[in-house]
Amino acid sequence: MLTQQNTRILQLLLRAGRISKEEAETVLQRVRASNQPVHEAIVQAGLMSEEELAQFLAQQHRVQYVDLTKYEVNEEFVKRFPQDFLRKHLIVPLRRKGRRLTVAVADPTNLQPLEDLKFTTGADIQMVVARPSDIQETLDRIFGTSSADLVEEALEEAVAEEAVEVAEETQELGTVDILQQAQAAPVIKFVNGILAQAIKLGASDIHIEPYEKDLRVRFRIDGVLHEIAHPPIKLKDAIVSRVKVMSKLDIAERRLPQDGRIRIKVGGKEVDIRVSTVPVVYGEKVVMRILDKSALNVDMEKLGFEPEALELFMEAIHKPYGMILVTGPTGSGKSTTLYSAMQILNKPEVNIMTAEDPVEFNFHGLNQVNIREEIGLTFASALRAFLRQDPDIILVGEIRDQETASIAIKAALTGHLVLSTLHTNDAPSSIPRLVDMGVEPFLVAASVILVVAQRLMRKICTNCKRPVEYHPEDLREIGIDPESLPGDQVFYKGEGCEVCKNTGYKGRIGIYEVMKVTPEIREALVEGASATEIREIALEQGMITLREAAIRKFLAGVSTREEVLRVTMEE
Repeated sequence: MLTQQNTRILQLLLRAGRISKEEAETVLQRVRASNQPVHEAIVQAGLMSEEELAQFLAQQHRVQYVDLTKYEVNEEFVKRFPQDFLRKHLIVPLRRKGRRLTVAVADPTNLQPLEDLKFTTGADIQMVVARPSDIQETLDRIFGTSSADLVEEALEEAVAEEAVEVAEETQELGTVDILQQAQAAPVIKFVNGILAQAIKLGASDIHIEPYEKDLRVRFRIDGVLHEIAHPPIKLKDAIVSRVKVMSKLDIAERRLPQDGRIRIKVGGKEVDIRVSTVPVVYGEKVVMRILDKSALNVDMEKLGFEPEALELFMEAIHKPYGMILVTGPTGSGKSTTLYSAMQILNKPEVNIMTAEDPVEFNFHGLNQVNIREEIGLTFASALRAFLRQDPDIILVGEIRDQETASIAIKAALTGHLVLSTLHTNDAPSSIPRLVDMGVEPFLVAASVILVVAQRLMRKICTNCKRPVEYHPEDLREIGIDPESLPGDQVFYKGEGCEVCKNTGYKGRIGIYEVMKVTPEIREALVEGASATEIREIALEQGMITLREAAIRKFLAGVSTREEVLRVTMEE
């Protein structure tokens, strides 16, 4: 007698006389051998089509069968629910009316997820049944390409020998001869395939994360993490060790964080990869930052500055001295903005010194120093050395403490142009942040000439870009008065296609909040003004905020309302 929990569908089919006991056993063998869902095994065994099975289950449970390909699913409604939960249980929320929440499910015999939904939403759940493949495709369209599709590409396409080549070996970077081992162990093929696929998809980071019973691989594409693969948990140590070998790290040390680098060639394109390992509860987490120099956009005109903001920035970087600060969270494009400025300033008659942790891209003409705190080479010590190297322009990767801030400000006050980064949420907050570090307000006021806050927002995929209508309340939510818009205003969204991996987005563009430090702001700072007060002065003087810059991209059809909400806070 079939008593396992995952065989309830088989029991229904047996009782209805739709399959024989022998056929049920065949399905069970498939399930045990491949750990695939029962409904998938039934279809693969040729016993029923996917649609026949879905309609049968709907009839057995006296609920409606829905063809999702003909149903207009509200994407914003679905996004209110956890993606992992929906994917795991193959559920698509369709609508909510009062206390009733209607959801499409693939397996109506599995009631536990519906109980969980009822508990978390406080709603009465009404289920309908849909084909599993339709549910999967709907979730892929809304949240992005499924991990199964991507990992299949990674292992079938990207592992080809010609996909990954060894770069020329240097003393500074660990270089791995992947080609010589292309036909070796599956772990080596898997890691090589993940690297090649990440570069092919334009990912900026690869995350390898061990959990108690699961190993997860994720790519950050256009600023958003996507699940790519779930390799067998028993391979976690082998995969991490392979990455450590490639980046010349100590494979025996698992208790401490380690950092390394790899240099490879994929499709003739040279790529550096920065590797970081951190011990976590169930092993070691690995994050690989992909530094693709060919993808580095150093054209200031194409970064995304609004014309008036770009004019202020260009004016500031051509000043003979003073400090320019670029602020924003990790991954907001600060390095690209600074490198773009360096490319403009990089001339034979100028001595440019940079202190970076680490140096992400090497540029001819820049004297770049890699910070190594473990041997005492800090930002502060590098800056002191720079001042004895007759510099004209100094780039400090990040101001983290009072000592670094004080030396950088001293350099800005003694005839040097200094560019650096801070971690603050907006431009006006950066100046009080330096004061909080212990720098005298009058020194900050005298040295800082411009502050730039930035974010990156995803661009609509041009291949599947389509007009879309927004409710007036949706526009008001982000600060747009619908009545002020021109009559021919058109908004766009990406429907999702093969080019953008069904995300609707392809590539990113910067939004910038540029604050010129005017005499009024200097005076307010010396008098102890707060970030809010400084912000009010800057707004009165015409500063374009991050939210306003994002709205301009939305109105221009470059991005979406959803991205405006995701990357900016309400003003």
